[in-house]
Amino acid sequence: MSVRERFNQVKEKLGFQESPAVKDPKLVLPVRVDGRIAYVSGNVPFSAGELLFKGRIGANVSIEDGKRSAAFSILNCLTALDREVGLENVERVLKVTGYLSCTEDVTEHPDIMNAASEVLVELFGDAGKHARAALGIHTLPLGSSTEVEMVVSLKG
Repeated sequence: MSVRERFNQVKEKLGFQESPAVKDPKLVLPVRVDGRIAYVSGNVPFSAGELLFKGRIGANVSIEDGKRSAAFSILNCLTALDREVGLENVERVLKVTGYLSCTEDVTEHPDIMNAASEVLVELFGDAGKHARAALGIHTLPLGSSTEVEMVVSLKG
């Protein structure tokens, strides 16, 4: 099965619907390619043009919804990457950084971000395994509960 077919299966399984790009290309690019490295800008959990999972994990967003938010955020990263270079041109995922808007008592950052990492491994197999940081912060753009960015290497 191709990476595109797996991507479509994951989107369907999670109920994710692509949204139009929200970045202003005059200021920020959704994806910046430099040689064989692609840097994907931070993405929040949009689906069908609507921001889902607004708020802070541990306050008005549950841990489970935080996981879904992380998965939707990485799906938006992958959508941007697919539009720019095509997912079939990804050689491996190098680094993922997850920002989680959460209360001070939330310490499950790695578990929450595992939902995004699982999507990458499901799509790319061993090539989807990556270095990662999961950071808890106070607020994110638009009141989102998660924002995720990634770096990938491209096939030569």
